Amino acid sequence: MTTENTINGIALIEIKETEEATENSHIMDVITPNEQENMNNGNEETEEATEINQLCPMRDENSPNEQNETNRGKQRCRYRSRYVFWKCKLWMCILSVFILLAIATVIGLVLYSVVYVDEDEKIDKTLYVVSRYYNGTLRIVNQEFTPELLLPKSQKSEFLSGQLKDMLSRLYSSSPALGRYFVNAGLNSFSNGSVTAYYWLKFEIPSEHSKLIKYTLSEEVLVNVFRQHLYDQELEENRNLHIDPSSLSLQVADGKGVTS
Repeated sequence: MTTENTINGIALIEIKETEEATENSHIMDVITPNEQENMNNGNEETEEATEINQLCPMRDENSPNEQNETNRGKQRCRYRSRYVFWKCKLWMCILSVFILLAIATVIGLVLYSVVYVDEDEKIDKTLYVVSRYYNGTLRIVNQEFTPELLLPKSQKSEFLSGQLKDMLSRLYSSSPALGRYFVNAGLNSFSNGSVTAYYWLKFEIPSEHSKLIKYTLSEEVLVNVFRQHLYDQELEENRNLHIDPSSLSLQVADGKGVTS
């Protein structure tokens, strides 16, 4: 008997659940599209209200003043939670502004690299028809003088001359003020006294050059450029040539002693 009662009870429960499911399906069938839309809007309003409650702290709404202030606060929070422009929210607008600024920066850099023209590239070298020479001396303090340096074709003389010529050429050709006029540099000879070197410099300038040789290519400017280069190298431990900055001298020459 007990088993039969249990089976009958389970059967009754299943029949009730089936009837309830059938009833719910009938209810969903009779819901009109408008009612369905209202239900969806109600869900959206519930979500929006939850968002507003998170943005706005709860207040005591017993007094009229508190009620009005709460309503105004909720209106502000509701405005902030809604769209700022068309279908864009606030974070979308901020992100768009940053993207536009990045694009504008990239475009500006590209246009600058295309439009910018180095002034040195526009210089017509054919206008530089006047050659100007200088003879100078310097003292190398980390080299010992040997009779071999008196022979221009000796290995030591050629090696030391090549080092000095490379240094002078790189120095003056890379100068922003002098590079456009610099042509060549070289060594004439060496003498005793911590190895004193006699060098020459060649520049080419336009025919109208009175102000140029007075200011830009004056002996004082050329020596100061060389001296500043030596001061900048004092902290370098691996430099091959140690030149005494105070030993520099320079004067205008006629170019007769210049050798290639």
